Amino acid sequence: MLNRTVQHVLLFFIRVTSHHAFSLQLVPVSFAVVLALCCYILWRFYFQSRPPTNLKGYNVLITGGSSGIGLSLAELFYLSDANVTLLARDQNKLISAQEKLHASGRRGCQVRTLSVDLCAEFQPLKNQLEEYILSTGPVDILVHCAGYAVSRTFLDTTPDTIEGLIKTNYLSAVNVTKILLPHMLSDRTRSSRDRRISFVCSMAGQVGVYGFAAYSASKYALRGFAEVLRMELEHSGPLITLAFPPDTDTPGLAAENVGKPSATLEISSAGGLATPEQAAYTIFRDILDGAFNSSYGFEGKALSWATAGLALPVSIRDIHQDNIFKIILSSIAEVLVAGPLRAVGIGYAFWMRRVVSRHMGKNVRSSG
Repeated sequence: MLNRTVQHVLLFFIRVTSHHAFSLQLVPVSFAVVLALCCYILWRFYFQSRPPTNLKGYNVLITGGSSGIGLSLAELFYLSDANVTLLARDQNKLISAQEKLHASGRRGCQVRTLSVDLCAEFQPLKNQLEEYILSTGPVDILVHCAGYAVSRTFLDTTPDTIEGLIKTNYLSAVNVTKILLPHMLSDRTRSSRDRRISFVCSMAGQVGVYGFAAYSASKYALRGFAEVLRMELEHSGPLITLAFPPDTDTPGLAAENVGKPSATLEISSAGGLATPEQAAYTIFRDILDGAFNSSYGFEGKALSWATAGLALPVSIRDIHQDNIFKIILSSIAEVLVAGPLRAVGIGYAFWMRRVVSRHMGKNVRSSG
């Protein structure tokens, strides 16, 4: 079965091109989109690899693992026979999350908790994590889920808020990776190419949105770090995954929505809302598959294509191991849809500005 969104796109172009006035102008565009969709379908059903689901003996560490997407990911790894360590600041939340995993009835796997302040100075953080490694062994899969959002216009954002977002959303991932990566590379019990590092970013790390001046900056920084790390580790491993989940129904989103500008609320709601389990499953699958880009749904994949810039084809896993036909099909598909997606992107940019203008007008009238 084709993705329902793909079907809608095809039907749209069939209807539009059936009108004589537009048919000649849209024939090249229609041909490009249909061919790109064919390449996408071939890639998905014939060249997409199937990740392993048994992780017995793997050590998985998840920052921000006590709630939200992090906890849902922990459940998936635990049910795949991995030993899971949940890292967060709040000890009570960690105990509650640990009990939830144990309640799944899985036997033979360990669930550890580690209460850590990820915004602490580097050396105390290093001492704590290296003590943890001595007792458990090196981390095989490192997932950075720790993070939060504050939505305000730039002038309404305090310097402390900006610093807190940069420390939690960006520097914490950099510091933990700096500490754990040497052990992941030096340990010989498992090939480093079988190890993984994942960064849970955001769609706000792909496109700047009104009201997210500080948050988007922290996520763009995380994205840039992940892209460079991928290039540096491409020949040795671990494989890097950069995830762009949509708005997800978590306690973090509820806190984020308090005080969020009305224009930001309307723009954000256009992307839909995923459950933590839905978002986590996509990330989990892509981590195991070694995919660099992890996007949720067809819309998320389209946004990744539209914002790829000078990156490798979004859909490929590993240029040193991927099927050459998969790389070719992915490249052709992205080149063909680049033009149409640029047109959609321009339209979306104008729509966001129209939303902002409308809400600013309402604010002016209400204050007057």
